[in-house]
Amino acid sequence: MKQKPLILVVEDDRQQSDLVVEIINETKQFQAIPAYDGEQALKILKAHQRGFNFLSNRVACILLDWQMPRMNGEEFLIKLRKDEGNSPFKRHIPIVIFTAHNDMERQTLAKDPTLGLASGYILKPFEEEELLGLLERIVIHKEAEILREILIERDQRWARELDRVSNKRSND
Repeated sequence: MKQKPLILVVEDDRQQSDLVVEIINETKQFQAIPAYDGEQALKILKAHQRGFNFLSNRVACILLDWQMPRMNGEEFLIKLRKDEGNSPFKRHIPIVIFTAHNDMERQTLAKDPTLGLASGYILKPFEEEELLGLLERIVIHKEAEILREILIERDQRWARELDRVSNKRSND
């Protein structure tokens, strides 16, 4: 029997984490594993290494809260990408930033190529369909790279629109 793809939910709020894990597991498509901080998430990833850490991890996607104690999302992402970069054989695990904060600084950090880029950015509270649809696109249809490009393109389009509006106002 084929194993379900593993989704690591890194969220310090246990109630929120348990809810997300339950939603994901109810689909019967994935198996979600909770981690309540970045340090615990790194230990779980280590436990799911394959081929002495030369091959891709068994975890297919990570839902990452950005603001956590002990190790925040940015610190976790930097550490993870550094570890992944030590092996030429494995691909980056897709990351979905999962946060209640809708500020440009966090979204810019999530799209920073030096951090390995995020494949998605979901704001809490979220719609179940949005979360599950994004997981399906990333894990089942392997669209992580495409979604990263869409995220970047959307921001560039938004920035151009802001420039256009501000130029129009200054000309009026």
